[in-house]
Amino acid sequence: MSPRRRNATDSDILVMLKDGHSNQRISRELRCDKHRVARLRRQYGIPHVVLQPLTLEQKWATYTRPVDGGHLEWTGPRGTSSNTPVMRYKEAGYSPAAIAFEQKHGRPSQGYVKAECDYPHCVAPDHVNDEAGRRQARLQERAARGLRDIPTECVRGHELAEHVKFEPDGTAYCGMCKVLDKRAQRAGITPSAGRRRMSLEERFQRHTEPVSGGHVRWTGSTSHGTPVVRQGSSTHSAYKVAFRLEYGREPVGPVTSGCGMPSCVAGAHLEDRPMRQRTHELFTAIFGETA
Repeated sequence: MSPRRRNATDSDILVMLKDGHSNQRISRELRCDKHRVARLRRQYGIPHVVLQPLTLEQKWATYTRPVDGGHLEWTGPRGTSSNTPVMRYKEAGYSPAAIAFEQKHGRPSQGYVKAECDYPHCVAPDHVNDEAGRRQARLQERAARGLRDIPTECVRGHELAEHVKFEPDGTAYCGMCKVLDKRAQRAGITPSAGRRRMSLEERFQRHTEPVSGGHVRWTGSTSHGTPVVRQGSSTHSAYKVAFRLEYGREPVGPVTSGCGMPSCVAGAHLEDRPMRQRTHELFTAIFGETA
């Protein structure tokens, strides 16, 4: 039998406190002053448990600290390589983020749980989501942005019905390709392009914002005041991309917006040269030539 420790550290005592042990047992096993144990319990606000240890949720709560923005910082153990919060309870391992998810949704999580906010490894129940929840949110974002249907397979031939993943803006990519690329990188091999190349239309859609009046505001790059979509080394007029999406054909001549709103890329508000000519002819037929 190993000798009992005679000079327990505060960390030693806190571990047993957060595991739900009584002051008396901690004092006995660590051979430390029970008044010191009681002081640490009060200092860290750890409930005094006499008849039974802390529940899973109670232990989880002892390792959290509120921070600005509604976030919860994890103050407990972390994975050595990933720095991801981890927790043990009754000899089993748990994900603190998954515990937070179940508190919010009342059901076990599906797949990997992580925070959707900008605070690293946040464990606030309102800020975490599981794979099923993330997928639903990405699909909703994809639909809102009007992105086209997901292809049946990626550029490497993987079935996207099984392997599709989504960026926060709804852009689809192949999860299997990403896994293979990471493996290649660990092996010192330069991976080939793992994600499906984003189409010109998808790049256009991610920089648009619908506004009142049927207008669509351009939020992306401009060149000499004209909205542009950049793909690789090429630059395309956002007006022409929007025109093709609206009318299903290539525009003839310059494309301009006739609604009066600067940088509006709503397809229904755009005209190419033949459309402008027809508008002029109709105007002349009704009102005659202007002086």
